Amino acid sequence: MAAQIPHVEYERPGRRPVVLAIPGTLCAPAVFRPLAQRLAGQVDFDAVTWMTDAGPWDLGTVADRLAARITQRHGRRVIVLGHSTGGAIALRLAAGHPGLVAALMLVDTGAHMRGHGDVDAIVASLATDWGPQLHARVLDRSFATPPDPAFRDELLGYAASVPVQAALDALRSQRDLDLTPALPEIDCPVTVLHGLHDPTRTPDQAGELAEAIPGARLRLLDTGHTPIYEDPDAVAAELLALLTRRWEA
Repeated sequence: MAAQIPHVEYERPGRRPVVLAIPGTLCAPAVFRPLAQRLAGQVDFDAVTWMTDAGPWDLGTVADRLAARITQRHGRRVIVLGHSTGGAIALRLAAGHPGLVAALMLVDTGAHMRGHGDVDAIVASLATDWGPQLHARVLDRSFATPPDPAFRDELLGYAASVPVQAALDALRSQRDLDLTPALPEIDCPVTVLHGLHDPTRTPDQAGELAEAIPGARLRLLDTGHTPIYEDPDAVAAELLALLTRRWEA
């Protein structure tokens, strides 16, 4: 059952919108840095590090904790930007706490994991192969163009700080979760972004997600799994367009 969240103030013109940015499994919040830099002065970014918070780390519990964060820290509706597993958390947040979500941007994610690459193999290998080599494999497949070496080291350093149980809780719950029935009830503006070269989800799957959400916009980008880093200019433009749709709604 979703946690009870007090009433929060509706966002008003003249106040910078808040973007709650939720990264994917083993992904540091720093992955949103290029996007935040491009939108500096236009939005306030709150990039969360949910995998290094206290557990449990199933997606429902994480979504409820983020709902409490929105209420306590921001006191108003926010734009929720979720990448990969963070996108599933964003959907769970919107379904369980719709009064806190002004708009959604869903990046290389889905409402379920049917047909999602090798998730079962990843879950099975976590307990036995946890460590730098596994972290590097997960990281490297997330970028069609390799990230800057220093930034890659930063991401690997973050991954090393994540408890293995956090990854197990998150991926097991995402694997077992299907939010498809909740999609027609989402009534805020939604943009679905997807990298054409994502090795884990196809553009057709992104299209299915967008079609299931009333009024959702689909945009395909010439990137891998992580367009928020690989093409931050395009993502920034789409986020600003989403904000315009929010104000016009």
